[in-house]
Amino acid sequence: MTSERLWIAILAAVCFLAGGAGGVLVGLELPRPEPGPFAAFEERLAATFDLRRHERRVLRLALVQYRDEIEELKDRNVADCEAELVALGRECAGRIRQYVLPPERRAEFDTRIAGLWPPGALPPAR
Repeated sequence: MTSERLWIAILAAVCFLAGGAGGVLVGLELPRPEPGPFAAFEERLAATFDLRRHERRVLRLALVQYRDEIEELKDRNVADCEAELVALGRECAGRIRQYVLPPERRAEFDTRIAGLWPPGALPPAR
C-alpha cells in the first residue's frame, strides 16, 4: 500500500468517525428547559389535544414569546396595562390555535376558551 492510499484510508476513517459522532450529537434531544410559569398549561394542553413532538415545540415557542411579551410589558412599568395584557393573551391564543392545533381541533379549543374573550376576538379558522 502506498503512502497516498494510506493517508486516504486514514482520512476516510476520520471522516466516518466524525460523521458518526456528529449524527449522534444531532440525534440527541436537548435537555428540557426548567419548567416556567406556563409548564402546567403546556402539559395540560398537550395532553388534551394529543399534540405531537413538533406541535409541542411550537406551543413552547408561543408560550415563551408570550412570557417575554408580558415581561416587556412589566418592564415598561405602565400603571394601566390591562388592555395590553388581554391583547397579548388573545395573540398567544391565536398563535396556539393557528400554528399548534390541527384544524379539526380548533373548534374545541375555541369552546374551551370561550369565556376568556368576547366573541370574534380570535381569528377565524382557515
